[in-house]
Amino acid sequence: LSAWSVLLSLRASSVKIVEKKIIRMTVLRKHFFENRMPMYAGLYILIKKFKSPNLCYLQMAYFGKIGIGTPPQYFYVHFDTGSTTLWVNSVYCNSDACSHHPLFNPKYSSTYHSNGQPFSIQYGTGSVTGIIGYDTITMGELTITNQKIGLSQSEPGDHFAGALHDGLMGLAFMPNQGTIVDTMIQESLIEEPVFAFYLSRKSESGSEVMFGGTDPSYYQGQINWVPVQQNSHWQLSTGWCENGCTAITDTGTSLLECPPQYVDSLHQMLGAQQDQHGNVRSFPYHYNLPPLTFIMNGAHLHLPASAYVLQHSHEEYRNGLPYWILGDVFLRQFYSVFDQGNARVGFATLA
Repeated sequence: LSAWSVLLSLRASSVKIVEKKIIRMTVLRKHFFENRMPMYAGLYILIKKFKSPNLCYLQMAYFGKIGIGTPPQYFYVHFDTGSTTLWVNSVYCNSDACSHHPLFNPKYSSTYHSNGQPFSIQYGTGSVTGIIGYDTITMGELTITNQKIGLSQSEPGDHFAGALHDGLMGLAFMPNQGTIVDTMIQESLIEEPVFAFYLSRKSESGSEVMFGGTDPSYYQGQINWVPVQQNSHWQLSTGWCENGCTAITDTGTSLLECPPQYVDSLHQMLGAQQDQHGNVRSFPYHYNLPPLTFIMNGAHLHLPASAYVLQHSHEEYRNGLPYWILGDVFLRQFYSVFDQGNARVGFATLA
């Protein structure tokens, strides 16, 4: 078996305003540690349960380059539909994690202002605290004024120390949070509160995020829409469980997370071999495995085995969350549209 897991860094090479009120952001895909992956078969749906402080190096991450301040100071931010805050490492941070990244210094920005409001975010792995400020954001030729940003003061632990990004761009669906999409609407930079991801599965270029609309050249047929269950984290109601399930579409999660009550039956269905602790020890050759089918609002969305099988050597696991998380390995299979105005997420077959 060859190593299927790679770390992907999608870095913005340009931002184009291709139509009135629509913004297209081009990104590139980079591979890291591709030839250093350990030879051990496992499941993508389990990888997020590893007790590993450097888990990010086994995952995929999507980055865009933005400028903050006047004149702009540049940072790579991780697109995250699972959180709401745009934040970056700052000169106020004394954590070891911040010493490995460029730091935003508000003293060098003529447009920065802040009232000292604190913020605190606890992620699935890692946390950050700091203060809220407001400043100008540049994305290529695009300028967004008075955008709410977080300046980190503390990033405890090892999670962000090994991260390749300098901060996160929160794109979660939650009212009155001042996301960058909210600001784009307020400043009439886009007409519709919609953004869409095309994540290339093969080439090192071609991936894209578009704000304000969609690009039909990336998909075929209709977009299958799924209503958002709650106004946070793009939470969807699904129909593949007997009593219904909840799934969160999250670009900030690289893999898939499966609720613990379904793991054993899924392993059994796929023919996985387990040790006495219930950990996966061996797995059938992935080309013989069936696709996983996710049913949402009547649409059948298929995930091939090549997307959910991963080689790894970790042996420790922790309990999962009570809901599914559809991370990047899922979203890469479709053209994914996040529609705040109509409270829905759309999935379309790739062209």
